[in-house]
Amino acid sequence: MTKKPATLTPQAILDELEANFDKGARRKFLPGLLIAFIGFLRELNATGGKYGSLEDFYAAYPRQLQTASGNKANTLIVKSGDKTLSIRRFYDAIQNWFRSDQKRFDYPSAAPHATQAWEGYTHWLNALLGFSDAELDELVAKAKKFVLDKLPSQDIDPSAIVREPARFLLFLEKFDMTARRGENTGAAYQGTVFGYIRADAPHLQVEVGKVRTGSKREKRVGDIDARDGDALVLSAEVKQFVFTSDGLPDVAEFANLIARHKALGLVVALDFDEGMREKIQDLGLQPVSREDLKNRVQLWDPLKQKIAVNALLYYVGFREQSSALYARVKQFLEDVEALGSAE
Repeated sequence: MTKKPATLTPQAILDELEANFDKGARRKFLPGLLIAFIGFLRELNATGGKYGSLEDFYAAYPRQLQTASGNKANTLIVKSGDKTLSIRRFYDAIQNWFRSDQKRFDYPSAAPHATQAWEGYTHWLNALLGFSDAELDELVAKAKKFVLDKLPSQDIDPSAIVREPARFLLFLEKFDMTARRGENTGAAYQGTVFGYIRADAPHLQVEVGKVRTGSKREKRVGDIDARDGDALVLSAEVKQFVFTSDGLPDVAEFANLIARHKALGLVVALDFDEGMREKIQDLGLQPVSREDLKNRVQLWDPLKQKIAVNALLYYVGFREQSSALYARVKQFLEDVEALGSAE
């Protein structure tokens, strides 16, 4: 066995690494580069004093000055048999370990820069060739520990996160819209649609009336109007039933008003008989079912859903003024909260 080429001790390399680590973000890659060097040389079984110098190493593993695509090689690539090996794979692995596994996101994501800087640290390579496995293991462990001690973990504790329940989605999925004693038929669904529009269009002024209150009497076009100033932007007719052809005459005047205002008109029903969606669209209106609302609300964050729930409570308590419906909605929401707290 030839004499060890090391002119540096493992501690001297660590001292240099630590001294340069805080000299700007462009030097924070050094622990990863050192560990990548070690992995690279070990992959080639080139450590332990097998080579008297870096030149002897290159004689056995010729340095490649071009990439496989013919471009200039900016990183360390050598030929091993009929294949090539680069330090980039080893650097990517340790960078991913620091950032993804250990959540040290202050460690730079700078693999191209780090691996292109390798020529400034050939004295490390020359020394590493002569280190024993035990010395290399200790060097890797100390370099990792240095980074983990130096950079704070940005991991999160899932147990400390309280995720708000998807209140409005659960309401759409599970609340029984059927009117009970003391409730007006259609009020539950009208409040639901009002909550949806209020949360989905916060830039508009949304107006709603009680069920069985004529829209014209309150100068509205539909059951729910949404305006930008005095301009009607959106209006909805709410039908708490499965829409059939019998309902078409009821929305014909609504369609005419929508056309005159050049607004978006919605017919929001629990569902639609076969062919009814097309007939509503022929009137220039857009059909929306309860299932459609669920699909849209699934994409909402919990805070947006909370806005919809608050609007629903406003409608039931202050527009519809139904104590029976208000109590039922409140109980449902309290059950949702209790379920969320238990999870």
